[in-house]
Amino acid sequence: MPKFILYITEPDESLLSKHDIECFLLDSSLPEAFCHRFVQEAKTQDKLILAYGVKAQEMCGKYELDGLLLDLSKSENPAVEAKKLREKYKNKILGFISRNRRHEAMILSEIEPDFLAFRIWQQGQESLKELVNWYNELFLIQSAVFVEEQNVDCTNLETDNLIIKSSWYKDFSCEN
Repeated sequence: MPKFILYITEPDESLLSKHDIECFLLDSSLPEAFCHRFVQEAKTQDKLILAYGVKAQEMCGKYELDGLLLDLSKSENPAVEAKKLREKYKNKILGFISRNRRHEAMILSEIEPDFLAFRIWQQGQESLKELVNWYNELFLIQSAVFVEEQNVDCTNLETDNLIIKSSWYKDFSCEN
């Protein structure tokens, strides 16, 4: 069963009481006061905090977060960009979101991120399952699936992590 990474898009400090969650993904558009409080409390609980969004790099430095998830799926040259980011954040957890293509997954994995994330929607979920299962058979780099719609069927996904919106967590099921 994959581990959950809760993607926080709205302020909710009660999420830290979820003892089965070890990693949170903070959207960089969240209010500063919430981020400051959340990060401070998460650190006392030894929870991992990653930044995501337009200002993720700024947020990671400002709050001394554990790392980042960066979307390279729209990059003209994701390999070059990934190499620069890996050098810059060599002491941080670094995840990349890839286009859902084998070739790009291989190229980005050569940069040695801590994990590679793929997006999943209801439409096309079977082809993504095939891609993720293929990826995990060949690569030692962890995978993550970023769930884009609440009713996506995540059964039989051979991934290390599922990234889901925190508001979906209580109703989310991933039973095999």
